Amino acid sequence: MKLLEQWDALVVPEDLVYFLDRTSGVRLVANPELAAWCTLDEREAVLLRALAGRDRPDGPPPPPADPMWTERTLAKLVLKWLVYLPGRRPEVRVPDPPLKLVYYAITDGCNLRCPYCYASSEKCLPGELSPAESLALVDQIADMGARTLILTGGEPMLRKDLFDVAEHARERGLSVNMITNGTMIRKPETARRIADLFALVTVSIDGGTAELHERTRGKGTFARTARGLSLLNDAGVVPVINHVVTPDNVDALDEVCRFVSGLKVRRVRLMHHSDLGRAADDGYDFGWSDFQKVQQFLWTDPRADNLLPDGPRAAKPCSITGNCGMGGNEIYLDSLGDVYPCKLVTREVHRAGNIREKPLTELFHSPLFASLRGNSVFHGENLSDCRRCYIRGACGGGCRGYHMAETGDIHRNGRHLCRILRRSMVANWWQAVGTPSGRLAEDPDGLMLPRLVRDDTVHPVHEDWRTPGRRLLPVLSASGTPGAGCRTTTAP
Repeated sequence: MKLLEQWDALVVPEDLVYFLDRTSGVRLVANPELAAWCTLDEREAVLLRALAGRDRPDGPPPPPADPMWTERTLAKLVLKWLVYLPGRRPEVRVPDPPLKLVYYAITDGCNLRCPYCYASSEKCLPGELSPAESLALVDQIADMGARTLILTGGEPMLRKDLFDVAEHARERGLSVNMITNGTMIRKPETARRIADLFALVTVSIDGGTAELHERTRGKGTFARTARGLSLLNDAGVVPVINHVVTPDNVDALDEVCRFVSGLKVRRVRLMHHSDLGRAADDGYDFGWSDFQKVQQFLWTDPRADNLLPDGPRAAKPCSITGNCGMGGNEIYLDSLGDVYPCKLVTREVHRAGNIREKPLTELFHSPLFASLRGNSVFHGENLSDCRRCYIRGACGGGCRGYHMAETGDIHRNGRHLCRILRRSMVANWWQAVGTPSGRLAEDPDGLMLPRLVRDDTVHPVHEDWRTPGRRLLPVLSASGTPGAGCRTTTAP
């Protein structure tokens, strides 16, 4: 049967949205239910609008008289998951993800005192897991089928058995990564040992100059970190750089680019300052204007090619993200053996237990973690704030640790963060369909404005960040049965 003959029975999602490039007339249309998106020209958009408004007395006119073109366009809308065939509305399944990634803070001790440290690292804690217990932990992780172990801290290189744990993990088939401040990589032989053991090394810097970096890291740390990075390069390691962006250094991203231009690095990951750990009292407040500065730099400066912005990624259309993955794809263990859903979510109420008391597999299947990974932007109560958001299927609710820093509750969304997530995701969609970065810089507000296909009104959640006197977004009720015939995941 031809699609045109099914005109009255075709299903258009209620909150299908579009974003307009006023220069070219191109519409970027997105289906929030399925993280589906594609571009339509003006004529195709008129047809979709007619289909969406066909039941309204004041709706658009019926389809155009060209049946061949109309049939092709309807096929495009169905194949791009913007329109559903009669009785074929997709359904999202409740996620049940396997464990893939384990963060292990092998020590809470650190040789630095960064004011924004999410772990509040300082001294080694009494009762940290012994070398034997750490090796046994690796066995449990491997036996559960996890793929990657990330050794972090504190500063992991303060542990004398760090390389022994990494070597054992490699022997058990795990890929092993490390997050370090780089100051303790002082000798070529140390760098070579790291090159032999670690699949990925992440080094933290806070600025491309000693003045900027040492405002948070301490006197003399810039030269030591730079030396560590140089030694890693000499040993064949191409690290990732973690750079925390604050109001203090957001105007100096060019200095970061200049610094890393003399090194071999995979990418520089820009991480927005949040109020986690010691950062709650460090005096920094990463705001909307700071975020806009980052975006403008990324869009307009040719040196930004190697910078990876914080926020959601534009995966292939129909790659659904149900949640951030905490307690499911990934978990976190602190130096004492306590198990949490995420390295950023470590309050007592989020602790599943301790591996000295119960096996890791039992803690992973605890009701606490099962609830977190079984909830998504489509199911359950944990992410109910996301129910009507126009990027929900692509975003998965964002980082729950970042939300918690703003709202005090991992189940509630922060209006400031959601505003950033929406702008980031829509910008990524535009770039994914080939829109030049310069065009984004010219008209960000226009290109990111979501309008409902059915009636051209602005999507009702677009400006919910304006709610006066609130940091929390209002809880939004579901507006219908969400769908998904596409692949569903639980992590970005």
